[in-house]
Amino acid sequence: MVTKIQRIVVATDFSDLASAAVRRATELAALHGASLDIVHAFPVLLQLDAAFAGGDWPARLQQDAEHRLQQLRSDAAALGVNCATHLMHGSAHRMVGEVVERVRPDLIVIGAHARGLVQQFFLGGTAARILASAPCPVLVVRYAFADSYRRALAAIDFGPRSPALLDAAMRMGSQVSLTVAHAFLAPMEARMRMHGSHEAELRRHIDDAAATAQRAMAVCLEWAGRSSLLPSARVVHGDPNPALPDLAREIDADLIVVGRHSGSRMGEAILGSVPRFLAYNAPCDVLVV
Repeated sequence: MVTKIQRIVVATDFSDLASAAVRRATELAALHGASLDIVHAFPVLLQLDAAFAGGDWPARLQQDAEHRLQQLRSDAAALGVNCATHLMHGSAHRMVGEVVERVRPDLIVIGAHARGLVQQFFLGGTAARILASAPCPVLVVRYAFADSYRRALAAIDFGPRSPALLDAAMRMGSQVSLTVAHAFLAPMEARMRMHGSHEAELRRHIDDAAATAQRAMAVCLEWAGRSSLLPSARVVHGDPNPALPDLAREIDADLIVVGRHSGSRMGEAILGSVPRFLAYNAPCDVLVV
């Protein structure tokens, strides 16, 4: 049984992708009957005063932000969503972090980057910090909202977090079709290539690794209570960074679900290379669990 999402936090700077993130968060909140918190982090007024050389610009920008947030509350209410808005002053990642710490959401939603007047949510800064430190799954919205998610690609490493990753994927829509995938490079493959191993020997080595991965996939899905997903599961040879986006394009996925880290202490503090790569380069939205 898939666990319901009870509370969602979404960050916005009112840019196009941030607006798409709010729409996606509102849709998911309506689906789950969840509460929604919309956060807009407003630059410190003294910084704005300096940027605009005085005048009434700061007050006008704040009034505009308040009006936009009110409209978002009304849009959410029209879908039956209990929505709170937070207009805060300070750096975006800290303000989002304060709200997250206070309300303890089950999901954070952010846009992949921003093009608005206050460009605080570019993935190289605020969003990357949220991804690395979030205490819950983070949905990175990379494209304009079109419809509910229909096909998700869940990339698993057979580690202890795999069941949680699959559960998170299934939360993303009532009609989601899920394909589970594992991308691999065979042990010592790079060294064998470097030392000029015969192609036939290298092929046997890769095939053996693929067979091992197939068995591990079956065991992992049975352990997670998701054996029904085995017929459509994919084991793909190649570096995960290019392999997963290529597979997402092949199956026309509108969402990739990936783990943030492998569970090590170092992984807890550092966003792994695969989710970071996907957040920048995936052909669809990305859920980092």
